[in-house]
Amino acid sequence: MKVKSCLNRLKRVLLFFLILISVGHAFGQETSNPRWEFLRTNLDVFPGTEKLFEPDARLFWRLKPNLKSVRAAERLPDKEFQFSVSTDAKGRRLIPQPAIARHTVLFLGDSCTFGIPVNDNEAFPALVQQKTEGIQTINAGVPGYSAFQGRLLLEATDSAFRPEVVVVTFWPNDRSVWDHLGDAEHQELIAAEQSGEFSRYRIVRLLRRATPGKRPRLTDEEFAVQIRQIVRWCHERGSKPILQIWPVQQQMATTDEIDRQQILRKIASEDRVPMVDLVPLFRQRRDAILFVDSVHATKEGYTLVADALVQVIRQELASKAHPIGHR
Repeated sequence: MKVKSCLNRLKRVLLFFLILISVGHAFGQETSNPRWEFLRTNLDVFPGTEKLFEPDARLFWRLKPNLKSVRAAERLPDKEFQFSVSTDAKGRRLIPQPAIARHTVLFLGDSCTFGIPVNDNEAFPALVQQKTEGIQTINAGVPGYSAFQGRLLLEATDSAFRPEVVVVTFWPNDRSVWDHLGDAEHQELIAAEQSGEFSRYRIVRLLRRATPGKRPRLTDEEFAVQIRQIVRWCHERGSKPILQIWPVQQQMATTDEIDRQQILRKIASEDRVPMVDLVPLFRQRRDAILFVDSVHATKEGYTLVADALVQVIRQELASKAHPIGHR
């Protein structure tokens, strides 16, 4: 019993010293961006993608602007999928503007919206433009992004930017466990370090390291709040939001449902937001060719997504009394 008591006391003393060190670093350490560092050091499976990103104090990272045909790949144990990436002046995956564009559709999401591991013109936002006359699509998907980052990205847009439709596709990154802090906690910590102030989250991070848990980037409640804030942004800008439920490969052979998918369905139902549920659509196909890994789609998979979206986007634009053609 004495030995155990001594060990517990020693743990408390060590933790106390760690906190003291953390407090000291909060005032003397150079500004850091742990989210950016975590992303940068975990891109081994995607060689070449390290050339695509740059750090951002508010968004953690962003796509570099004006990239021209950067070669990248997704490298799996038995196969490698190569693709090329270009971006526009605002750091969004390049989609050439059509000759005639009466409407604008914004696609907000993560690497699935961005289109790993396919070329620029094979990502589903580009395919939607190819399949629909009279619209310009904007691919604002960024690999690794959560709904928290997506909401910040929207809020940073020019007040004059008012797309008719916004397609929102998030959840896989939001429920992942990264480094003991949530996205909002990390943002506060970075802001405090930039201003030379103390943030309680430096201590929180140490405490969570001492007693590891499964704190995701966004909890279920935080995820729902971010999605609803994105929907609110759309309504304030006069845009029609569409929530898209992204599937994962394991669901093609099972009846499993994922908590974040259910949250999105609930928000769509309660807030009367149009929804494109890809889970049953992909299950109907039960085709292994639709995925390259557990979450990213193939060209065929992204084409299936685009076909489903075109129908709903046309309906939403028609509801605003803007007729639109279909190729």
